[in-house]
Amino acid sequence: MSERTAKLRRKLAAGERSPGAWIALASPMAAEVMAEAGFDWVIVDAEHNPFNSETLLHILLAFRGSDTVPLIRVPWNDPVTIKQALDMGYEGIVTPQTNTVEDARRAVEACRYPPVGRRGFGPMRPGGYYRDGGEYVRTANDSIICAIQIENVCGAEDIDSIVKVPGIDWVLVGRYDMSASVGVFGDVEHPDLWKAALNILGTAKAAGIPTGIPLGGPDCLLRTIETGSQLVAIGQDCAYLQSGADGAVRAFYEAIRNK
Repeated sequence: MSERTAKLRRKLAAGERSPGAWIALASPMAAEVMAEAGFDWVIVDAEHNPFNSETLLHILLAFRGSDTVPLIRVPWNDPVTIKQALDMGYEGIVTPQTNTVEDARRAVEACRYPPVGRRGFGPMRPGGYYRDGGEYVRTANDSIICAIQIENVCGAEDIDSIVKVPGIDWVLVGRYDMSASVGVFGDVEHPDLWKAALNILGTAKAAGIPTGIPLGGPDCLLRTIETGSQLVAIGQDCAYLQSGADGAVRAFYEAIRNK
């Protein structure tokens, strides 16, 4: 287990809140900026953004020497995709649309080697190109973070069973897709959505599983904490870039208008 992952696990086990962010830009240089910013963890969003395998590897290399734990949200809860991401060396997996106990078991099985799971053998890079004497394989089941993202209100109905699945490390809630499941796609403030989301977060927290619901950037920080989230996502690289660029242009026009 890497020291940074062990440190993060200890922090969460102690009940402390943990700051993190998301990566949407297919840029190793942007990833390097994020890696050195001081987040505990960063999730590379490979579900919706234009990453190929080589770019994902280069982004991962940007975290060498950093204390920030790199995770990846894979495009789907698929064992082949998960295996490839882990064999690159990502230290955690986030599976989207993991809304039932069967989905949760599938995610855990894909992240763990036998006999706990069904992950195939081939950790060339995370195993030091097979120079580590098998250390990676011996510790991977306890090291890899298996995070599931519930994105349907039916997850609230199954949450009591989901949190009992051995090997689930984090539970995240995705509001936008969840809004579709209550028939109001895009209305992320709908009361039925929030009733389900808070039930999921509360049940997972009571089971000792760290939880989080991404709400936006730093302006949403207090609201995120008020949900009981231990995993506090405070923005995304693209949003930081957009905010900074928009602010710079506004500052220019304000300056010449007031001159």
